Amino acid sequence: MDGTPDGAGATLVATRRLSWSATHCPSRWAHRATEGENSFDRFLLPTMLTIGVRHGCNCETPLSRKCAINVGHVAGRGSTSPSSLPPDYEGDNMAVSISALEVRNFRSCRELSVVLSPYTPIVGRNNCGKSNVVAALSWLIRKRTLTAEEFNQSAQAVEVAATLTAVTDADLNALPEPKHRAAIAKYVRDETLHIKRSQANAEAKPKLTVKDPVNDTWEDIPTGIEAALNALLPEPIHIAAMDDAAEDASKAKTNTTIGKLLAALLSGIRERHDADLQVHLDALTTRIAAKGGQRITELDDIDAAINTKIRDLFPGVSIRLDFPVPLIEELLKSGTVRVFEDEEPDGDGRGFDTFGHGSQRAIQMALIRHLAEIKRGQNAPGGVNLLLIDEPELYLHPFAVEHIRESLKSLAASGYQVVFTTHSAQMITPADASSALLMTKTAAEGTRARPRLADALETAVPDADHQIGLIFTLTHAAQVFFADRVVLTEGKTELRLLPHLFQLANGKTMGQAGVALVAQTGVNDTPKCMAVLDAMGIPAKAVVDLDFAFRNAPIHGYLAKDDADIAACKEVMLRIHVDAGFALSKEGLPEKGGKLKSSEAFELLATQAEAKAAIANLAEKLKQKNIWLWTQGAIEVPLGLNAKKEAEWRRFHQATLDNGLDNSAPNAPAVREMLAWIAE
Repeated sequence: MDGTPDGAGATLVATRRLSWSATHCPSRWAHRATEGENSFDRFLLPTMLTIGVRHGCNCETPLSRKCAINVGHVAGRGSTSPSSLPPDYEGDNMAVSISALEVRNFRSCRELSVVLSPYTPIVGRNNCGKSNVVAALSWLIRKRTLTAEEFNQSAQAVEVAATLTAVTDADLNALPEPKHRAAIAKYVRDETLHIKRSQANAEAKPKLTVKDPVNDTWEDIPTGIEAALNALLPEPIHIAAMDDAAEDASKAKTNTTIGKLLAALLSGIRERHDADLQVHLDALTTRIAAKGGQRITELDDIDAAINTKIRDLFPGVSIRLDFPVPLIEELLKSGTVRVFEDEEPDGDGRGFDTFGHGSQRAIQMALIRHLAEIKRGQNAPGGVNLLLIDEPELYLHPFAVEHIRESLKSLAASGYQVVFTTHSAQMITPADASSALLMTKTAAEGTRARPRLADALETAVPDADHQIGLIFTLTHAAQVFFADRVVLTEGKTELRLLPHLFQLANGKTMGQAGVALVAQTGVNDTPKCMAVLDAMGIPAKAVVDLDFAFRNAPIHGYLAKDDADIAACKEVMLRIHVDAGFALSKEGLPEKGGKLKSSEAFELLATQAEAKAAIANLAEKLKQKNIWLWTQGAIEVPLGLNAKKEAEWRRFHQATLDNGLDNSAPNAPAVREMLAWIAE
């Protein structure tokens, strides 16, 4: 990359892209050309903000594969493509992490226990307490005094306890003081350490305790040990929702989100250039410190003038002006970004906090994305690096959300533990669904966590072989985590037309009603999926074809195997199957071998007068089990569809728009009854 070596003279900037033309120099077009069609900076909001470096040619070059921020080159690492992120971000993550969290009496969390993974999405409706879980985790590590408003019950103490896992000898040896290593090591058993922060009331000071694994009791931290624990629990990077951006910008720079991100980004510079930078800081110290060997003459003159006046009032005392030079770590932590726009590339730029929420969020997420790139594969011994984010997708274009998700997953594979709240299904891939936390809140219990999908699978479907299909079904339906209830369906027609029909009948979309429609890989998954969702505390219903009542319901206990109505229908099929041209199995059910398909045989059964009462009884029994049975065989019959094809679905969809449901479906009352049942 053209520019000054080792980052000398590099200025971190954000540039607003207003066009795709090469506006400042020929090299800019070349830099942009390396981005390819999936360039991240094309999708970061209408403002199109990206992070770049200022070159000798005074252009601002976007982050790309060939032109990464100079920090990456200082660390000896080039930028890489987002598509090269590790596919299994949890596989090699052996860093210290927080595996479990217990929260009592903190804000909306009265009694809450959650399991955390290296990459933990937290989902739930607005005001259910998602952010309070993140805040509790932050308070556990970032010591501060809670206000009275943060106590759920003022007469009870707030307690937040955590289980740290993978605490190895290498991690303990990374602690700075040998005596502290031994003091902490006695509380570690099986590479596990339990800690708890508590505060008795709003006037009390918070304290940190550690669990004795031998006596199973909580003990006060010995003097000095809490500071040592900070090496295992360094202060997290907490990116709150952008409603707090102004407050964040008003803090001391070392405490801002931007300051912490920059400190993490620039750690390579400190390691490589600490000695060089210290020479310059020492030179500054000699010029302005009270005991500087080469103090500026004017400072000595000021000292002398003031001391003359002091001796008149207080003989025997003198002063020297002293200007402490910050440590290198403090200097880097106090960094910020200046935002430059193409209209004024040579201007002074503007402060990060002077831009809108969307622009601020874009810059924060771009910094995180670059942090993921330069930290990829770095998993050194030491404490957990917590990255806590409220709604990382906030204000971002959908394509940009996917980039941020993959960057966070990359960090989770490189020694960071990422915990975030989200309202976006894009932030949860099938690989992440099993560890997502689904939060709810009631007046009686406060914020609670429903069982995770991974735990529900173990509870409801212990057989590992049977879990495979369910994992595919449920993890590929991220909307499950954002719905109040779920409707399972086996047919493509239901999946294609039910959302439209639901809106026609109920005046609102399924999403507005809090209903998620999930397609299954097969009807055999229906009972297992319902059991898993029930274990997760998510209400579920299923819509099935007529054959389910005969083939699946008796096997899974929804109907008795000797059900009289099933027997009555089998008698009808036995009587008509020869003339109708369909084959029967030894169980008396339609099978392959005749001119009629099995599904067509059940549709024919539904037309027989002597079978209708029995079928209606079966439907009512299954309805009590939250299963809707199409009594005419399948949904295509009451809708009057001639095929299960896109052209036929489009025809019917348009017919309902032109003529209404009642004038388009032969059995509209049955369809409306089903739609009302779903909405209940």
